[in-house]
Amino acid sequence: MGIRDYEFRGRTYDQWELGEEYITGARTITEADIVNFAGLSGDWSATHTNDVYGKGTIYGSRIAYGNVTFIVSTGLLTQTLMFEGTTVALLDMQISYQEPVRFEDTIYCKFIPVEKRPTKTPGRGLVTFHVFVYNQNDEQVAEERLVFLISSEKGHM
Repeated sequence: MGIRDYEFRGRTYDQWELGEEYITGARTITEADIVNFAGLSGDWSATHTNDVYGKGTIYGSRIAYGNVTFIVSTGLLTQTLMFEGTTVALLDMQISYQEPVRFEDTIYCKFIPVEKRPTKTPGRGLVTFHVFVYNQNDEQVAEERLVFLISSEKGHM
């Protein structure tokens, strides 16, 4: 038994059922997340990194970057293992934000496959997901539309 014997747990193109609802685990947004993102992106905007400035904004405090909310939400989707070894690529995304995510908010996602279509290349298809991101109070903070290219076989992309 070795590394080549691992069985991927992801759902293939054919296994996604339109309209089924799934819930991810949750994750708390921390100071470290914001500092790491600022360092990676080079975006040190005061709304996210300056506590004194943040207290004077309409939010009353610093808030997380919208992109942090997005990348954490995609990480939560990945942690379900439903995309493991079957997702070839994220091809398109649309995101809207309803509420700010604050430091120490805990977010989770509900996601629903809403559209499927095969591609010209056999063995793959496009699956569109509607993703709703919520905070610990079950308030929706973001909404996403993600289009993935997904294989019809596990571990064969």
